Amino acid sequence: MLEKLISKKWTTFFILPMFMLGSFHTNKVFSQAMPPTLDTIKLNEQMYSELNFNNKQDFNDAHKGFIAPLKQTQIKSSEGAVIWDSSQYSIINQGTAPLTVNPSLWRQAKLLNTPGLYKVVDGIYQVRGQDISVMTIVEGKTGLIILDTLTTTETAKAAMDLYYANRPKKPVSAIVISHSHADHFGGVKGVLQYALDSNKVPIIAPLNFSKEAASENLLLGNIMSRRAGYMLGILLPSSKKGYVTNGIGPRISAGTISFLPPTIEIKDKIKSMEIDGIKFKFLLTLNTEAPSEMHYYINDYKTLMVAENTGHSMHNLYTLRGAKTRDGSKWAKALDDTIKLFGNEEIETLVTAHSWPLWGKERVLEQLSVQRDLYKYIHDQTIRLANHGYTEDEIAEQIKLPNRLNQYWANRGYYGNLKQNAKAVYNYYLGYFNGNPSDLDPLPQEETGNKYVQYMGGEKKILKLAKADFKKGEYRWVAQVLKNVIMSNPNNKEAKELLAKSYEQLGYQAESASWRNFYLTGAQELRKGVEKKAVTQTINTVDQQTLLNMDVNDFLDYISVTLNGPKAENKSYTFNINFTDLKKNYSIDIRNSVFYYDQDAQVPHPDASLSLDKATFYLIMTGKLNIDQAIANNKLMMSGDKLKFNEMLALFDHFNVWVNIVTP
Repeated sequence: MLEKLISKKWTTFFILPMFMLGSFHTNKVFSQAMPPTLDTIKLNEQMYSELNFNNKQDFNDAHKGFIAPLKQTQIKSSEGAVIWDSSQYSIINQGTAPLTVNPSLWRQAKLLNTPGLYKVVDGIYQVRGQDISVMTIVEGKTGLIILDTLTTTETAKAAMDLYYANRPKKPVSAIVISHSHADHFGGVKGVLQYALDSNKVPIIAPLNFSKEAASENLLLGNIMSRRAGYMLGILLPSSKKGYVTNGIGPRISAGTISFLPPTIEIKDKIKSMEIDGIKFKFLLTLNTEAPSEMHYYINDYKTLMVAENTGHSMHNLYTLRGAKTRDGSKWAKALDDTIKLFGNEEIETLVTAHSWPLWGKERVLEQLSVQRDLYKYIHDQTIRLANHGYTEDEIAEQIKLPNRLNQYWANRGYYGNLKQNAKAVYNYYLGYFNGNPSDLDPLPQEETGNKYVQYMGGEKKILKLAKADFKKGEYRWVAQVLKNVIMSNPNNKEAKELLAKSYEQLGYQAESASWRNFYLTGAQELRKGVEKKAVTQTINTVDQQTLLNMDVNDFLDYISVTLNGPKAENKSYTFNINFTDLKKNYSIDIRNSVFYYDQDAQVPHPDASLSLDKATFYLIMTGKLNIDQAIANNKLMMSGDKLKFNEMLALFDHFNVWVNIVTP
């Protein structure tokens, strides 16, 4: 029974919420979606004169080395749930950009919709379009060195099967994981099926990989997961009025995320290593796109891998799903260090964690240089403008890239965005407050909405003005105004529909896939409400080993933020915990409505003492297993006051991922 409980869906609290929500595979048409207005059509058409759509180099690169299409357009779980369905992207192959999609974003969607097996150079192959990320396969002396493993075991297995259908069936001899995001390590167990002895395969990753993989988004996993659903368009149908891309790949697969700790961590900033007879040189690039990340040069194949620090889109210094803001200056320096370290090598190819490669040393160094300059420009100019007294909103409106950076296709904001990245730099250094006393202690949004409606003469008057502004194409302002009406009265259907239409037009205009998906998901939820029934189709499972590899301190840090402080007022508890599998002792206690723990400590007079393994403790603390069940299964030995421990457990919140976003 315990094993069954462990294998259940842990995504109500568990790791990397960016990938907690899997793809919502549907071809259902969003019937209420409106057509583009003349203002939207005109704005989108301007893109053709602003950018060089005649440059076909990216298309040549994206199709170069094609060997075979995906073996399966659809992958299902053992229960019959759809994990992956590449057929839903067939709309993207239908000619020029529809009027409901920014032409630049449509171009990017077409470039990313090139699923199949590709040869990068003799001895290096890629599977693209099988997941949001790319699997790169290096042929070693005795076997295969896998560079990143996709998001889930099911898509990883499909990628390996595609390779083996077209190349010699060498066993997997090593795995190299570029950074600590789940779309690059989650398929590890799907890959290890093809090793002669999975226990002997080295798994190589950057410093602090395990800790960062488990902890980067742990504390705020619930709300990050909800927002990731918006950013990645998880609940949007694939259509010309809905989801077309996320900017760096197809959707995320909806299968099983696995995890294994690395057997080798790269700890030195520069490290040379031979892996299955192939020479690698590693460069740590910590605290860039991920807290744990690295670049490396494969000498034998003259190929440079730069993880996710460069690619065919501007990336996020701040991600809309929510995360700690990234340091643009460190990001730029990491790319500069890469140029300095590897610039004298005989580089022939650049591969990344997403999208297609580049060929030719001159073009490789150009991309590294131009994207280095991109992040440094955003960083430096935001700080310059802040020192002139401009707020983050004003800076976001003012900042423009110089023409050389702006015209470079890989710098376009398909995933990240210039405005949000400028705000990220401002917030990184100055925080949320803009210095104006009126913004020091504003009313919450519902109270603001009530006052807004009152001051503007009521909902009907606001709607009349908003309709007029909508006809003028002032969708940003209409959205800003009507948000206040909805926060005051979420039952105003006319206001909700006009707000949805405004979001829709902003989504159709957006060059950023993240912005498009946010706007269109907001429009969908204004019309249909939160589709909570979709939960069974969208939540990934996390396997037992992933849970067991979570550090106790990280887990207890998470538990501490689930304590309901008001409920815990005037209550105090102390317990000793003996982890039998770890041979470690902890004490946990609640005082002043705060949860504390101490490692390697036992208090003299606890309310109760528990002796159990780590997995059982995790199940109990998250409400998946009660104490009586654990005792009956011989998984828990307990002395002291069992009632007090149960009282303590009742003080912890369990989060519902389906919180409202566009309504109160």
